[in-house]
Amino acid sequence: MNYIEFKYLIKNAQYETKYEPLISTKDDSIYGYEALSKFEINQETISTEEIFRKLHHNNTLFFELEKRNKQLQINNFFDNKKLFLNFDADIVNSFEQKSYWEQFLKNCNKDIVVEITENGSDDETSMQIIHNFSLWLKNRGIESALDDFAKEGSMFSFFLMDKSKYIKVDKSFLKQIKKNPNYIEYIKGILKTIKLNKQFSIIEGIELKEDYLFAKEIGFDYMQGYFFNNLVIIK
Repeated sequence: MNYIEFKYLIKNAQYETKYEPLISTKDDSIYGYEALSKFEINQETISTEEIFRKLHHNNTLFFELEKRNKQLQINNFFDNKKLFLNFDADIVNSFEQKSYWEQFLKNCNKDIVVEITENGSDDETSMQIIHNFSLWLKNRGIESALDDFAKEGSMFSFFLMDKSKYIKVDKSFLKQIKKNPNYIEYIKGILKTIKLNKQFSIIEGIELKEDYLFAKEIGFDYMQGYFFNNLVIIK
């Protein structure tokens, strides 16, 4: 697929947002929702990972897509809970982009948490961009969540940890614990650090009842995953 074809597909893609609930481990109440993008092109659902991976080679198109996408996610959300919006640091990099998103978030009438996602690269420049984005959010009093923490191959580390209000432990960590229970001691240390920092922990990938019970027992603040599918709302 060449650039012109890809641009046409993106501009004409049908958008859908899945709002996945974040559940309190204390009382099973819904704390907020994460907006998850779904794109349909020629009646085929395309994963956001696949699209965003291509868009990293074209920042202008990526920025334009996300302006449209984020506005739709805001417009279609009709709850008074917190709304977690995924932001790639690469689209909040230039002066123009920062100005746009600062005004966008300032004017938003929703209780927004900016969920910081990795930008698909592992070089030092990318790490610095993510670091600057985290600091930019913190300096403006915008709540943020650090996504994919403890994911295999992730750049996210304690270097970025203290700048976000929420730390989201990646779903792959639950699978690692099942393979090697010794990792439980590692997660206990992470949770202790999060609490000492007066931050909040979220565990992703709750798919089974045993995952649900583990999240409660080990001391996470919130949990998220397919186990709660009956609570998902789609617009």
